[in-house]
Amino acid sequence: MTKVIICDDHVMFRKGMILYLNRDKEVEVVGEASNGEELLNMLPNVDADMIFLDIEMPVKNGMAALRDIKKIKPNIKVLMVTMYPEELYGLAARKLGADGYITKSTEPRMILKAVRKIMAGQEYFDRDILARVRAKAPGRPVVKLSKRESEVLSLLAAGKSNKEVADELNISDKTVSTYKLRLLKKLKAKSLVDLVNFAKYYVQGEDMPEGKVLL
Repeated sequence: MTKVIICDDHVMFRKGMILYLNRDKEVEVVGEASNGEELLNMLPNVDADMIFLDIEMPVKNGMAALRDIKKIKPNIKVLMVTMYPEELYGLAARKLGADGYITKSTEPRMILKAVRKIMAGQEYFDRDILARVRAKAPGRPVVKLSKRESEVLSLLAAGKSNKEVADELNISDKTVSTYKLRLLKKLKAKSLVDLVNFAKYYVQGEDMPEGKVLL
């Protein structure tokens, strides 16, 4: 039996997923949360195998919560279930510890397929995403990003302001500005728009503890 927590700020989506998943004899929903902070508070007290995690949520979004989830329960599986296309956030989510990524437009039966594949020890990402993760791109310079730089870039790409990023990551506005300037310099970007566009190029090598961006 796979025990699942659903973290999404849309009540109708959560309830719909609970009804659907609980119909399967191999899956049981054992908890629900409306944002990342609520999820992190309940996580130590709930016995779960997997988390369904949305990206865009109030208080603490999914990308910001993902790193903390892996600190609290490193062995728990995380399946990103979101409205955002995988080509934009798939690589960033994988770098931060996600085990799979599907969009809310996915057919319900594919959700169960993802659950079973992940619980069997495999990843569930688009083939193109995994190919980009493992492949080398000759002729393209590589820039390494720290985990914190990756988090800041992901939140900026989600449309967060400096203050919102600071609140999400528990750092000061000034520190966010410093990271932004560092990212602009590292990625040779001229504006925040350029940084948002770069977010989709996250790649994590199998033996690379840090992120890297292919320019």
